[in-house]
Amino acid sequence: ADALRKMRAIYIDAGKRDQFFLDLGAEAFRRALAAIGVTDIFFELFDATHDAIEYRYPIAIKYLAERLTP
Repeated sequence: ADALRKMRAIYIDAGKRDQFFLDLGAEAFRRALAAIGVTDIFFELFDATHDAIEYRYPIAIKYLAERLTP
């Protein structure tokens, strides 16, 4: 739990129609983070499946780059 609280950025997203149910895992992970006091995260369930989500990469990279650069 301490390691998660010390992270500079946490980005979670998944398609609402993910064939592997990663949307459920993403939501469970977000709830688990909140339970240990980690609230400064990016979380989004977007309207897609597990496939053809390359358009999401720039969103994730931008978010993480803004938080991980000194």
